[in-house]
Amino acid sequence: MTMERKRGRPRSFDETAILDKIMQVFWEHGYSATSLDQIAEATNLNRPSLYAAFGSKKDMYLKVINRFADMMQAHLAAAGDFDGPLNARFKAILSAAIDLYTGKTPVSASRFGCLAISTLPAETTQDPEFLNALNKVMSRMDRGFARLIETGSKNRFETEEAARIGQQFAVMLHGISIRARAGENTNSLKALAGNMVDRLLPEDSG
Repeated sequence: MTMERKRGRPRSFDETAILDKIMQVFWEHGYSATSLDQIAEATNLNRPSLYAAFGSKKDMYLKVINRFADMMQAHLAAAGDFDGPLNARFKAILSAAIDLYTGKTPVSASRFGCLAISTLPAETTQDPEFLNALNKVMSRMDRGFARLIETGSKNRFETEEAARIGQQFAVMLHGISIRARAGENTNSLKALAGNMVDRLLPEDSG
């Protein structure tokens, strides 16, 4: 006699929406200082439901980092998606990043800076997976900036030079993330970013 396998009840919540709530908790408190009780309270789900949907606390955190990286890439790409000089496009992209870091987008209403830069570095000495996650986020930003510089300047910049300039923009954004989390004025941060664009990508560069 064949026993019919029981099926689990379908989940009654939107996993993406719940993951975004989990992201806000990690973003504010960091990985080590976040408890499962905090996550349960923020999501209104008990631990078994959280484990079933997202895995362990570490699994949740790594999923959140990946989601944030995807959301930030989409946010910055949309900001720079217009016909115009490379200088203007980069200013728009960096301005959008600062809006994200200072809580002026639908992604977050708080001045938490960059989720990865704000929370991952403290964990990298304890777990190689966290180090790998941080390196992936930074490399992704480096490559995205370098690709835009090379193509947006109509190949005025060689690949190596575009990569170097892209890294400088990424490093600047990492520093801006820290300043944003510390409460520095949004307009001051945008002025700083604009000055960097004018130095690295003058208006006649593409």
